[in-house]
Amino acid sequence: MKTVFKVLIGVAALALVYLCARSIAAPVEFDKLQSKREVAIKKRLKEIASYEVAYKTVHNKFATSEELINFLENGQLYYVNADGDYTDEMRDKGISEQEAAAKGLIKRDTVRVSVKDSLLRGKEYSSASDILKVPGFEANNIGINTNIIDQYIGNDTVHISVFEAFVPMDVYLSDLDGQILKEKVDAAKKLNDGKGYPGLKIGSLDELKLTGNWE
Repeated sequence: MKTVFKVLIGVAALALVYLCARSIAAPVEFDKLQSKREVAIKKRLKEIASYEVAYKTVHNKFATSEELINFLENGQLYYVNADGDYTDEMRDKGISEQEAAAKGLIKRDTVRVSVKDSLLRGKEYSSASDILKVPGFEANNIGINTNIIDQYIGNDTVHISVFEAFVPMDVYLSDLDGQILKEKVDAAKKLNDGKGYPGLKIGSLDELKLTGNWE
């Protein structure tokens, strides 16, 4: 009987050691997987931000998800092909750049190029809509919100277009330890005076911003 009791105590002790070890190892493993997954998502969010900037140069505002996909599939960009330099001598003579071009002193041609053939060249996407899929979790889409905010310059009010692209933790960490995920979500929400976002986000709906919340 004493032998059985000792065996049970030994098993219980080993189980306790195992549980303690797991309680230490689990958060470490969670962090490693989180960091690995976030590398690809951060890269994609940066890419989306660059496409948003390109859209804004053409349309003077940032794009919704649907507008961005259509732009990448069917849109055009405009580039100025410059030949010759507009010099200080021309400027001193009162010749504007437009007049210099009209006189043939310099050449300025506007060239239209396909967005798909320029911005997406060399990218491994079967369609533009794939750009909004969460890397590693393609059943989910990266969200995009847009807004117009007022910016005051002296007595004037200027309307500024802003956007944010985002992926919540619940999407790319949902298959990991639920308790650790909940703790991370709660901690993220407490950042920035309770305005933190529990996930990865680039841009802002409150200010003109092109950086991510991890920077």
